[in-house]
Amino acid sequence: MHGAGNDFILFKHPEQSDEFFTQIAPRICNRRKGIGADGILLVRKDTDYDFRMVYFNSDGSRAEFCGNGARALVLYTFVEGIAPYQMKFISDIGEHRGLVADGKPSVSLPDPADIQQDLKIDGLSSPIHYVNSGVPHVVVFVDDIESIDVDSVGRTIRNHSHFSPAGTNVNFCKINTDGSISVRTYERGVETETLACGTGAVATAAILHKIEGRSSPIELSFPGGVLEVAFEEERSGITNIMLGGETEIVYTGEIDVSRGRDAAQ
Repeated sequence: MHGAGNDFILFKHPEQSDEFFTQIAPRICNRRKGIGADGILLVRKDTDYDFRMVYFNSDGSRAEFCGNGARALVLYTFVEGIAPYQMKFISDIGEHRGLVADGKPSVSLPDPADIQQDLKIDGLSSPIHYVNSGVPHVVVFVDDIESIDVDSVGRTIRNHSHFSPAGTNVNFCKINTDGSISVRTYERGVETETLACGTGAVATAAILHKIEGRSSPIELSFPGGVLEVAFEEERSGITNIMLGGETEIVYTGEIDVSRGRDAAQ
C-alpha cells in the first residue's frame, strides 16, 4: 500500500512475534532484494478495538506511529471487512479514530506537543522549529525546496546531539508565492527522503498555524502527492486533527518469511 507515495508492506493477523518483524524488516523492505517499502504495517487483533496497529521502519526499528501508515490501515481494514467505515484502533501512542468516506480514508492524530519555535542550535544554520506530532519532527523553512539536499542536511539535523538519543524527523517547507505549501521530508528510521510523511504534514501544519495563523484545512504538497490536515483551533494550538490524502492498495501477494535470506524469492 502507499499513502501519497509513502509505501508499506502490510501483514494481516500474522502469527509471528513483533520481534520477528524487527529482524526481517531490513530484508523485505530492501528495494533491490526484497519487496521494497518505507516500512512494515501489522494488523493485530485487539479485544477492545477494531484492530491494533504496529509499525516498523525499513531499518527494523519500531516507530511509535506513522500517519500515512495509519491511513493505509484504515482503508485496508475497511475494504477487508475487519473494521466499519467509522472505526477505532490503537497504536503505540494511543487511541485513534479512522473514517472512510467516499472511498477515502482519514485518521485522527494526537494534538501536537512540545512545540518549540525559533530554536538556535550550534552547528545548524537555519532557525528551527520543533514539534511532536506523535513522533518528533523538525520544521525548517527554505527559499528553494528543489535544490535543498534533503538527505545530507536532513541527516545532519536528525543526528544532531540536541535531539539525541531518539533523533528527529526533518521537514523542509516552502511557502510558495501563491500561498501553497511544498514539503520534503527526511524520515528517521528510513534514513532518507520519503515521498510523503503524514506526521510530518501534521507537524508542519501545527507550525504554520502557530507562526502564520493558517486555518483548517491545510493542504501540503509532497513529492508523492497532497496531504490534507484538518483541525479545530484552540488558544494553545490545534486539536481534533484528521489527516487525509491519497491512499491505495497497490497489490496483494505472498512471501515466504521463514527461509532467511531466500525468503524474498
